[in-house]
Amino acid sequence: MAAALRWVRHWWREVHADSGPANALGLFVIGAITIGLGLVDLWTDAPWGGPARDLSAAWHLIPLAVGSAGVLLRRRRPGLALAIGTAAFVADAAIGGSLALILVLFDGIYSVERFASPQVRRRVRFATGLATVGTAAAALVDGQPLRVALLLTMQTAALLLIPIWWALDVRRRTELADAAQARAELEAQRAADQARAQGAERRAAVQAERSRMAQELHDAVAGDVSALVIRAGAALAAPPGPSDRESLTAIRETGLHALGELRTMIDVLTPGGAAEPVAPTLTDDGAALLERSGAATDGAAPEDLGALPHAVDRAGYRILQEALTNAARHGRAGTTAVLLRRHDADVELRVSNAVELGALPGREGLGLTSMTERARAVGGELELARTKGAWVVAARLPTVTP
Repeated sequence: MAAALRWVRHWWREVHADSGPANALGLFVIGAITIGLGLVDLWTDAPWGGPARDLSAAWHLIPLAVGSAGVLLRRRRPGLALAIGTAAFVADAAIGGSLALILVLFDGIYSVERFASPQVRRRVRFATGLATVGTAAAALVDGQPLRVALLLTMQTAALLLIPIWWALDVRRRTELADAAQARAELEAQRAADQARAQGAERRAAVQAERSRMAQELHDAVAGDVSALVIRAGAALAAPPGPSDRESLTAIRETGLHALGELRTMIDVLTPGGAAEPVAPTLTDDGAALLERSGAATDGAAPEDLGALPHAVDRAGYRILQEALTNAARHGRAGTTAVLLRRHDADVELRVSNAVELGALPGREGLGLTSMTERARAVGGELELARTKGAWVVAARLPTVTP
């Protein structure tokens, strides 16, 4: 019993889905039941009908089977399915007609309006209208009263036009549902694309922030640590003497400065930590930087360069810091020279030091890239000159930001 109920539910779903096999089976079963109930010989009183034949009702099962077989083609070839159903209807009408073949014809017209091409639909609509008018004309020619002719015309119209109206309504509803589903899928796709784009933006922002913080750590700490190591190495290489205390003092000051920079960056990177630190500038902090490096200076002192745009002032400090770090790392001790000079439109910053030819720094390091990018970011330019036995970093930074 449960299996039978499942089969019935499956068949009913197939009927609602306009499945050919399910509809063909349903029409044949329902038609056979109507024939068994005696709903035959419907057209004996119609103008085109004749006297009732002395035939068994079972004869109507033959056109019913043919018409139901045509229903199998209702989705793939709806026009052919209607043609088979119409032929079965005419054959059934010739032996008196039955309600079963009316249902078959009804389904054929519905299938054409539901599944056929626009051209086939227009032809079937024209044919149904012609059949409706023909029914009225046949009744009047046969001498039937006007009310009988009108009644037959209304019955024919109901038989032929109701399936068209029904299929048209179903098709429109299906098209609206498909359009709504397409819009929903488009919105879902758009939301997914937007989520992916936002995720990519977040990842890019995180990566950019990591790169920026890596550059800040490099600029703020690497220079001091490099100078500290170099000074310590020089002190160890020299013979013991009175200069040891001076070297240790310089190492301590450089280490304290590096430690302060490192603590500041850690506070910024710690969740709930301090706000963004105030970046050092060339005019305010350049003198202390030059003093720690021990480089010879020429031209203007950093504090005498005058007011500079804040971005230029910060970029100038970081460029000078990195250039001095490279000089201490790769140059010969005591050969570093710094030139600062202000012009009308820009500030000139030049750091040079003597190096052995094999000790020239490469162009792929983070520090050199950082100097170049910082100069370009504020509208300036930076040149790295490698000459025989010398390394020169020359930057020009605008006095007015573009």
